[in-house]
Amino acid sequence: VVVPSPNDSMPIYFPVSLTKFIVMHFCTVGMYQLYWFYENWKLILEREQSDASPFWKTFFMFIYCYALFEKVQRSAASLKMGHSISVHVLATGWILLSALWLLPDPYGLVALLSIVFLIPVQQAANRVNEVLVPQHDRNEGFTALNMAAVVIDELLLVSVIIGAFVLRV
Repeated sequence: VVVPSPNDSMPIYFPVSLTKFIVMHFCTVGMYQLYWFYENWKLILEREQSDASPFWKTFFMFIYCYALFEKVQRSAASLKMGHSISVHVLATGWILLSALWLLPDPYGLVALLSIVFLIPVQQAANRVNEVLVPQHDRNEGFTALNMAAVVIDELLLVSVIIGAFVLRV
């Protein structure tokens, strides 16, 4: 774990309250996960001074999810924060449940439950951020952009649900 300087307010991992994380996940029909992966990789790669692209790590998130989860878990373990669920279980569960979006309507909606495997990762990331950078922005509130995304995506979600359940031929 790279320890930030005492006056550094840059979090180690993408900070987001669990409430906001869950609300944004469901209100964006799971698309918030893309943003979540991207922001985590952006912070990690900047901190590690890597030339790797957070875009490509996100684009191939089914391949790189294990590496991300492991980085968070190792950071938490190095700070003696206890052990959480196995990284293998979290990554495998997230991949399998996320892949269920391929099921025919309406069964593909079960893929939204994939967030269950991201919550322990975000909890650990938030604890690491709190210990190493206590003055960081915790990203607890909903911005105007968040609210716009919620409204637009709720219209999309309603359309998806109507299409999946009502308009079946």
